[in-house]
Amino acid sequence: MKKDALEKQYRQITTLYDMAEELASTVESEFTKDPQTQLALVEPLINQVADSADTLTEEFINLFENPSHKKSAKTRIEAALRKIFMALDEYRNRIGLRGKKTLAALANIADPIIDKIRKQVEKITLIFMQLIELSLERIMHKYEIEEFKRANEKAVSTLLQLGH
Repeated sequence: MKKDALEKQYRQITTLYDMAEELASTVESEFTKDPQTQLALVEPLINQVADSADTLTEEFINLFENPSHKKSAKTRIEAALRKIFMALDEYRNRIGLRGKKTLAALANIADPIIDKIRKQVEKITLIFMQLIELSLERIMHKYEIEEFKRANEKAVSTLLQLGH
């Protein structure tokens, strides 16, 4: 793979850090009426996105420095991606537990960022699917797998034909 392509893929992964910062900025937003409640909603997701980004960037580099690292990398990559998908799901559950008034005040601030994070994690999943054979069943819930396959139909189809 060319150096430019590798750097682009690496930047796709590190974009998660920017998205975590963007999510953190919702706590200080002028639209947030209750910063403490907003922090309680987004902090677990911020932490998980940042932690998983650490693992994913490290494993991406390790895969190119030592291709024999694929087996141990697979486990760590799948775990990091799964943790982000779980954190996104838990965020939705926390939002669902809030009252309608709170929901209107808080969810709308963070939801566009949450959607960007989900789409970015899907892109990152595709990047790693090109490098190693990942088990989507270990990363996502069944409904997320179907949604992922639908949204990325062409790329997933090509990767599956190649044995990934």
